[in-house]
Amino acid sequence: MKIGIDIPWILDWISDHLTSVGVFCFVMFGLWQVTRKSKQASVAQKILDETIEKKMNEPFTLHPEVDPELCLGCGACTEVCPEGDILKLIDHKAVLVTPTSCVGHGECEAACPNHAISLVFGTKTRGMDIPRITTDYETNVKGLYIAGELGGMGLIRNAVKQGHLAAKHALSQVKPGVKADTNLLIVGAGPAGLSAALTAIAVKKNYICIEQNSIGGTVYNFPRQKVVMTYPADLPGVGKMKFPRNEVSKEELLEYWSGVRSRTGLKVKEKVAFQGVEQKGDIFEVKTSAGIITAQKVILAMGVRGSPRKLGLPNEDLPKVAYNLIDPEQYIGKSIAVVGGGNAGLEAAQALGNPKFKNHVMILVRGPEFDRCNAENKRITLEMEQKGHLKIRYSTTVKAIERDKIQISGPKGDEVLKNDFLFVFAGAEMPHKFLMSLGIAIDKKFGEALRKS
Repeated sequence: MKIGIDIPWILDWISDHLTSVGVFCFVMFGLWQVTRKSKQASVAQKILDETIEKKMNEPFTLHPEVDPELCLGCGACTEVCPEGDILKLIDHKAVLVTPTSCVGHGECEAACPNHAISLVFGTKTRGMDIPRITTDYETNVKGLYIAGELGGMGLIRNAVKQGHLAAKHALSQVKPGVKADTNLLIVGAGPAGLSAALTAIAVKKNYICIEQNSIGGTVYNFPRQKVVMTYPADLPGVGKMKFPRNEVSKEELLEYWSGVRSRTGLKVKEKVAFQGVEQKGDIFEVKTSAGIITAQKVILAMGVRGSPRKLGLPNEDLPKVAYNLIDPEQYIGKSIAVVGGGNAGLEAAQALGNPKFKNHVMILVRGPEFDRCNAENKRITLEMEQKGHLKIRYSTTVKAIERDKIQISGPKGDEVLKNDFLFVFAGAEMPHKFLMSLGIAIDKKFGEALRKS
């Protein structure tokens, strides 16, 4: 028996039923979308509730602020953040659900089609002191610029952008016939300083870049193998920084910059410390450890880690007290205390608490819980405590430092602990007094945009 396929009949059937099938599919797709978005909103609300309960709902630094009147609820901002679940949709509006994880990439602001997102410093309850700068990163002292960490922008990608824009504007304002050692003096060879120097090279203007330590600036002093970048940046005259992986370590970044230095002829005067600057007419006299350098324009692109916040205790100058950790492998079988519950402190404790080093590590947190770190660092640290790799003492401070021990004060009262090394990660002292001595104004931001002319 021969069975044939009646093609015309099939086509007629499809034609007759296409409209009803299409409507059905459309309705079902719509219901699926509504259900999916409802589940996503429920998850987002749960994350926000947990954030508030853990008192981690105050952002530390630059972060997005959403205007609910302008937000369309399209979700574009939630999809572009390299750091993950920072913004989520709740009731069809974008909400900052994990503020402490935000590092200020700014991709959300760029992706918003209705300009509902602004990057701001501080909140209505927690102000931040920020140097006064224009949209070109020029301070109220004409010809003197601030870029990078000193201006509150620690993220490498943002610092690179700031260094470029500051140098571009500064060099466009250079006057011919002015006698000075250089058109532009750049203080600091971190991301912002290197970007500024590369900008000068690209526009063929002379410059001098000084660095008190080594090329890399603040990054050079990070712990070994620390992940320092998760999102690429565009370097002036070089292009997009390319790496095999999204997560870039300190060593990989320093090696990359070394290659850029060789290819571009970038010059940095290392081991030259900045000591002060004074404006005299059309030039600045910059005092350094290598003598006076004169320049038409100056960019301050140094970091703030050189000014760590100290405990203010006797014996804090003992060799066993440190304010950063570069090589955890030199500490083996030691009794170590780490002061600070922020990301830097927890990352140091994690490295020192690696079981292969056989250290006895204790984290001393001033508050009743971790509220100055991101969720991932908190998770890793708590897991290490459960496995016995380190201990955590909340609501605890250091009262005294001695050569082979420390005295702490906490819920158990005063205790004396054996101690070989004490690491203090209490943040950095922003050099506001120094900046004000240069004539730079300092403003307190309460949820305001950084760049205001």
